[in-house]
Amino acid sequence: MGFNLNRLKEVAKQATEKEREEARFRDENRDWLLKSSLIALEIHRYMRLNGMNQTQLAEKLGVSGAMVSKLLSGKENLSLKTICGLEEAMGVELLQVPSYEKENYVEYKQPQLPKLELEYEGSAKVFCKVVNLNVETETKKKTLAV
Repeated sequence: MGFNLNRLKEVAKQATEKEREEARFRDENRDWLLKSSLIALEIHRYMRLNGMNQTQLAEKLGVSGAMVSKLLSGKENLSLKTICGLEEAMGVELLQVPSYEKENYVEYKQPQLPKLELEYEGSAKVFCKVVNLNVETETKKKTLAV
């Protein structure tokens, strides 16, 4: 198989504005799109294990077939209401929120900070407030406040 210049030109063509816009959208919404696709995979799994089609799932959820199609696409920005409805109908937990019961607390120890002293500028008593402190180098970033 030799070098095919026409095939290279076809593959290496510049993206259209629509393709660039779609790529920007995916990049800007990467986090929720990932969660949506994982939920869609779980719905597909549930349907397969229970021998259900989209129409049967729509009836069980009390939504339209078009809504089930959107859910299964993995590109739908799901509301908490929708997720809770799915969880109830499927009998699974799709979204887990950390519980703040006593046994789940993790002790957090704040690093020991060096003592900070306020500085004055002339007789106007302009205070320098430390707004950022690098503990390792003790480098201070200050902002002036009257």
